[in-house]
Amino acid sequence: MSSNAFLPSASLAELGRGAGLAVWSFRACAVGRAGCCTLVRGYENVFGEDGPPALGSMLALARLIGHDGRRKVSLALPGCVRMTRDELSLLTALAAAQVQDEALRDAHLSWLTARSATDRVGALADHIAGVFTRHGLLIQLPETPAAVLPARPGRIYAIEGGHA
Repeated sequence: MSSNAFLPSASLAELGRGAGLAVWSFRACAVGRAGCCTLVRGYENVFGEDGPPALGSMLALARLIGHDGRRKVSLALPGCVRMTRDELSLLTALAAAQVQDEALRDAHLSWLTARSATDRVGALADHIAGVFTRHGLLIQLPETPAAVLPARPGRIYAIEGGHA
C-alpha cells in the first residue's frame, strides 16, 4: 500500500480502545476473518451477549461497503497501528452515529460507498455505535480535522488482503 494512503498524524494507539476495536474488527471482517477466535472472544469479553450481534453487524457493514460500494476502500492489514483516510472516515461515521448525527454519519458512509447512504448501512452503523456506547466505548477521533482530507483527490486504493 502506498504510504500516501496512511494518515501522517493519527494512529490507533492514540484514539483509544473504542476506535481500536472498531477498526481492528472492520479490517478483520473485510479480509474474511470475522470467525477468528481471537476476534469472536474479544467481542464476547467486551460486549457479553451483545458481542455476536455486534460482530455480525460489523461483518454486514464490511460486506455492504466492500460489495455494494462503487469504490475500493483503503484499509491497513489487521494489527497495523497506522490508519488510512478511509478508516478514519469509517470511525467518523461510527462516532457520528454515537451522537445521533445522521447527516455526518450518512456523509461518511456515502463517501465510503460512493453512493447515497442506504437505510440499511445507516442502521448497521447505528447498531454498532449503540453497542459500543452501551458498553462505555466511545469512538474518539484525532484532533486534526485536516486528517480527513484525501491526500490526492480522485486516487483510490484497493483493499489489501481481499474483499469483504
